[in-house]
Amino acid sequence: MRMSARVLIVDDDNALCYSLKRVLGDHFDVYTALNMDEALNHLKSIKFDIMFLDYKLGEINGLDVLEEAKKIDANLPVVVMTAYGTSNLILDSIKMGAIEYLVKPVAPDELIKIINKLKRTDLGESCPENSYKIDDYEYHENIFIGSSPVMKDVMVLVANVARTDYPVLITGESGTGKELIAKIIHQYSKRSESVFIPINCAAIPEELLESELFGYEKGAFTGAEKGKLGKFELAHNGTIFLDEIGDMSIDLQAKLLRVLQDGTIEKLGCSKFHYVNVRIIAATNKNLKSMIREGKFREDLFYRLNVVNIHLPPLRERKDDIKELAIYFAKKYSKELNKRICCIENEVFEILKEYNWPGNVRELENVIRKAVLITRDNLIKVEDIKIDGEIEKKDVQDITEYFTSKYKYNLLEKSVEEVEEKLIRKALKMTNYHLSNTAELLGISRVTLNAKLKKYGIKSANS
Repeated sequence: MRMSARVLIVDDDNALCYSLKRVLGDHFDVYTALNMDEALNHLKSIKFDIMFLDYKLGEINGLDVLEEAKKIDANLPVVVMTAYGTSNLILDSIKMGAIEYLVKPVAPDELIKIINKLKRTDLGESCPENSYKIDDYEYHENIFIGSSPVMKDVMVLVANVARTDYPVLITGESGTGKELIAKIIHQYSKRSESVFIPINCAAIPEELLESELFGYEKGAFTGAEKGKLGKFELAHNGTIFLDEIGDMSIDLQAKLLRVLQDGTIEKLGCSKFHYVNVRIIAATNKNLKSMIREGKFREDLFYRLNVVNIHLPPLRERKDDIKELAIYFAKKYSKELNKRICCIENEVFEILKEYNWPGNVRELENVIRKAVLITRDNLIKVEDIKIDGEIEKKDVQDITEYFTSKYKYNLLEKSVEEVEEKLIRKALKMTNYHLSNTAELLGISRVTLNAKLKKYGIKSANS
């Protein structure tokens, strides 16, 4: 099993190549190339773990080498080196697949640090300590991630209703995955070979939504030079998903009610009714019962749609699913962005669980996608997690409820101690367990820090 990283240095400076090979050779398996042809020949015959590429190779632009190298090995991490640090060059390098950009002169220690961070998993190395290794399991398309008890109940209901033709009303906050559930119901139904047509009722102006849903005849209105099929006709024998049904006007609700009652639609400009065989799945993040009381939603339509109700809980109520979701999104965007993310720091999961996710699963997906994009190695670290949302008042309320339910006596003392211990552990990691720097970061003396380490049983080294 090969344990040493295989490194290729491409630079037209023979003396630089020699010196770097001499220094790095004590740690890694180093090859050098003085021009484009030598570099490509190496890449065709040897599997490298990283390539350091000079931007100027005589008359050759290093980006041309980068382009050809990526054709040979699309996953090869490439670090561009140059004496000319311009923003355009940085942008061009990253756009073409470089993962790092260094301005000469480059210290060998800096190269060693980069290589150690970018070692590929095929070297036989496991994930770093205190991190989770992502397995190679491939997820199917349109899979709903979550094994918490509440989500198991939801999936049992989805499986049962999928076998029927009953209308379904999916409720839940924005970002909880309502359209995905609708797709799964269609996928496991007897209509799966036919079309699934989603339409967002809130995204289409009221005056256009009717024609989108039901179509129109030629001459139905000014500019209607030819007829148009509506979504219901296009979804014949299939499924139509009406998202944000609570935003549909009262008048249009009456026409939708007719479809549910007898399966007929009335096209604009046509006096005849057309029969359609369509299963209707609707979704909303609004309280339709409140809208009924306010006269904004038809009660008869509600009961026609709500034959089966599937409620998707917000992410804050199923935090046990966060780890599984994060892994799924890391694998998804690692593949999409042509990266090789194999590990996630365990502390990342702790941070994700502490946040209340007002944007639900969609917000979590965006955070993980950004982390995959910005990480410079195959590990998603704490510093890669960028959560834009600030702690809301509800978060403070949840924290208060957490402590008051956990500690029945000495509430203030115990709560402060728990937070203090977490802050010390976090500071130690941020300073790489350098005690003087940790004490400075926390604003306490070394003596006080040592006392607190002993109090909480925290080891003073990363062991």
